[in-house]
Amino acid sequence: MNDRAVIDIIKKIFIFKGYSVTSSGISDMVAENNNEKLFIKYEPSTNINNARYFAADLKRSGGKGILISDNFDDRTQRFAFNEGITVWDRKELESWIGEAVLSGALSGDIEPEPLVEETAASMFGADMFSAFRPHVSGEPVKNEPATLPVKEEYEKTIRLSLASVPLNIGKSDASSIAKEKISNVKSQKLKFIPIWYYRYSFSTQKKYKSKTIDMSGEGEGCIDGLTSEPSGKKYSDILDNTFVPTRNYEIVKPAVEKKDASARALEAIIRDNTREERINEMIGDTIVFQQKVFAPDPQAVTLEMELIHIPVWEIEGDNKILEINAHDGHISEKNRKGRVEPAGKGHIIDSDERVTYKEPRSKITYDDAEFV
Repeated sequence: MNDRAVIDIIKKIFIFKGYSVTSSGISDMVAENNNEKLFIKYEPSTNINNARYFAADLKRSGGKGILISDNFDDRTQRFAFNEGITVWDRKELESWIGEAVLSGALSGDIEPEPLVEETAASMFGADMFSAFRPHVSGEPVKNEPATLPVKEEYEKTIRLSLASVPLNIGKSDASSIAKEKISNVKSQKLKFIPIWYYRYSFSTQKKYKSKTIDMSGEGEGCIDGLTSEPSGKKYSDILDNTFVPTRNYEIVKPAVEKKDASARALEAIIRDNTREERINEMIGDTIVFQQKVFAPDPQAVTLEMELIHIPVWEIEGDNKILEINAHDGHISEKNRKGRVEPAGKGHIIDSDERVTYKEPRSKITYDDAEFV
């Protein structure tokens, strides 16, 4: 099967999924619906330079990208993830084609070309990607069992439909870091710690006697999904799909419900945006100065919140457990009895006995503010 046949199959899959598919100058096709615009590029063999060019084209064109290839090396795969490009390797593409065949996407609902129909009908009898190998004209095709490819580390990667920040520190890198602090590594697990991530904005006015105070603001922050502690941490690269280089992982369920996290977020927002104003007014011939505290009303704040996850490597040794934030590299340690020693303030720690850095409250508390 040539490249054109593969592209035709991919096109039919997206049409069946309800996308409008047209040609594109930066990819093999662009698929659009009411919610998103996807630039889809198929390269049987790709590398990090190709991924870089594709990422640059996507930034100029304003859309999401899907890069499809027979295989990806670790470097290319990690770069694509960090750029927000979805990658489909051979297993991922086989999965989508299998679903399409079972759903009828490659049958009568959409008139397939003969080559596409033949490919879809026969792919479960042999290695689908064996068709990508070149075939010399006139050479007889032998019914030989499919040869398994050499197993590489990237093939251990699995895809999770999980909102998460990118995993920048892989399994081997985390293990190397741990060996500097733990003499005997006994086990290694990737844990996804829940975080309620929020964005907010407000624009309001506060009145005190004859004075009007304009107040506005916007920002973002997060609430720890296990302890409800607020943080001003910002994330600009949240991914809808997360690839993990291990099957030994755990998605930690949040202990804090969304409504409780929203309440905590509002408290933090009001506290951070509370300010003191010096008010002066004339009383007879005398100018009187007053210090008044103003804060936005909770009802004036527009708040958007979503559950995301922070990847953390938990590496167990003989006497202690090391936790490495796989996104930013922050490290914490805890001994076998459960005591946690954070490596730096604000670090999110995953354990049964969690410790988080508490930021000092402002000297101006919103409890003293005047809500009008």
